[in-house]
Amino acid sequence: MRDPKELYQLEQQGVAALVAADAAAGQDAAGLVLLYHFEGFMDAGEAGGQVVTHLLEQGSPQIVARFDHDRLVDYRARRPAMTFDRDRWTSFEPPEILLQLVHDSVGTPFLLLTGPEPDTEWELFAAAVRELVERFEVRISLDFHGIPMGVPHTRPVGLTPHGTRLDLAAGYPKWFDQAQVPGSAQALLEYRLADAGHDVLGFAVHVPHYVARSAYPSAAVLILEAVQSASGLVLPGTDLRDRIGEVYADIEEQLAQGDDELRSAIRGMESQYDAVAGSEGRESLLADPADLPSADELGRRFEEFLAEHERDAE
Repeated sequence: MRDPKELYQLEQQGVAALVAADAAAGQDAAGLVLLYHFEGFMDAGEAGGQVVTHLLEQGSPQIVARFDHDRLVDYRARRPAMTFDRDRWTSFEPPEILLQLVHDSVGTPFLLLTGPEPDTEWELFAAAVRELVERFEVRISLDFHGIPMGVPHTRPVGLTPHGTRLDLAAGYPKWFDQAQVPGSAQALLEYRLADAGHDVLGFAVHVPHYVARSAYPSAAVLILEAVQSASGLVLPGTDLRDRIGEVYADIEEQLAQGDDELRSAIRGMESQYDAVAGSEGRESLLADPADLPSADELGRRFEEFLAEHERDAE
């Protein structure tokens, strides 16, 4: 394998800010938290994307490292925007994969790694991120995204935690035991960091499948709550919470104008959810273990969602 350091460039101003933040925290600091999410793979309800946007808007970001997008991103698969003005090209917006220093609501520093999902060199990319995790003494790395599920929007949003520190995300019901799904750079990074002995924790939030292609702020808020609980960061997400009622009203209005089949399906999901919520001693949120999606079925649903996403991008 080539040297992972070839894949990124440190920004000295950002590194200096990180060192200063670490010094200000003093010896009692527990260590940095790394949050990461990449665009282009599974993110039903734009759950992870909404969280990233919120964190960058609220956290005064400073770039610590830039990854070599020219090596990692397939421009023909996700063509960057260019501006043509009258008779010439006037701008080019390259994709950026950035590690940034961000602060929570009380000023606590943490790291945020975002950008388009790398198309190539996943192993080298994971090794590069591992180097940065060790260089900056990250104590835990957390990733997050949304997945489409057969759940109703009229009930609380569910979440599946995964990783090596499930003790930091206790109390979530178990949905399924094993499934083989399309891989991602985000999942591989979690896998490699865990394999190297680093603490990792991921959150897959459940988004009603019939709204999976629209922004669903309830899912983003649940991610913020889970990250806050696991990491100790203070992430209130007030702007996202304010949008929940508006989105719910929009869904109800569209359903009122929609077909009876979808409304009937939602009522069925509500009945199933309520039946399980009212029972005791059951780990799964589904009424019968036989109702759990098989590995093939879950993989097929994910692939269908990704195919729709790619068609929209084209």
